[in-house]
Amino acid sequence: MHIQPIINSVQDALARLGEVANADPAAEAVLDQLTQALGPALRVAAMEIAEQAAAEVRAQLAEHIVDVVLAEGDPTIRITDGPNAPSTRSLAEELDARITLRLAPSLKQLIEDSAQQTGESVNAWVVEALGKRARTNRAGTKNYNQTFDL
Repeated sequence: MHIQPIINSVQDALARLGEVANADPAAEAVLDQLTQALGPALRVAAMEIAEQAAAEVRAQLAEHIVDVVLAEGDPTIRITDGPNAPSTRSLAEELDARITLRLAPSLKQLIEDSAQQTGESVNAWVVEALGKRARTNRAGTKNYNQTFDL
């Protein structure tokens, strides 16, 4: 959800009200203060609306984890597989196949940091991430990353 266009719209409406003030400095000062105060208040309201939307989605997707995160300052609903998602491999399957990857050093560092945060080895983290992506592709697209305006 992109909140900045909403903030801009409200601020533009207040600016138009300022034209009615007929250049009264006191009225213009009040409108300026109100305009500045509304930005943060609208961001909080957008976060609350996103939380309500996430609760609705959570109720319909019990097997997934639904979170609200900030992406570039805007609330975004993130949906990931829950703990009851099927495992990447069966217990009897051995890990003996190999793939050599060339990665940008920054991506390698990001993977290593993510694996460390979850307490997994880099290999286990990469196998799990690739398995989730492969299952998603096999089962059909399950990408819920959508933006919406209020």
